[in-house]
Amino acid sequence: MNELHFAFRIRQYLNRGLQQIDTSQLDRLAAARAEALSAQKKPATIPALAAAGYFLDRHLSTPGLRPSLAVLALLIAVALFIHWHSSELIDEMSAIDSALLADDVPVEALLDKDFQAWLKNSQAH
Repeated sequence: MNELHFAFRIRQYLNRGLQQIDTSQLDRLAAARAEALSAQKKPATIPALAAAGYFLDRHLSTPGLRPSLAVLALLIAVALFIHWHSSELIDEMSAIDSALLADDVPVEALLDKDFQAWLKNSQAH
């Protein structure tokens, strides 16, 4: 006898027994069922961060994924550093340009190679 046949026979037996129950017992069973359902614990809601942490823990447990994520995080950090450093360099160059434009320096002096060398030396100090 397989499981499906066994389940079918149990269902038939229960259906025959249901027809033999009188109405007072049926009402008591319905009241007990309603009471049991009202006393049933409500499913607990979990905070969104806890759910996200559980999801990440379950899906990042593969051995090759964590090192690749670490490398990805390192690459993102390097890219952010390069972006920050280039913006600092641009700010520094614009400060020098505005200082030069504020002075009354002739154009010939700006094109002079010695003046460019002097600017580089003054930036170093």
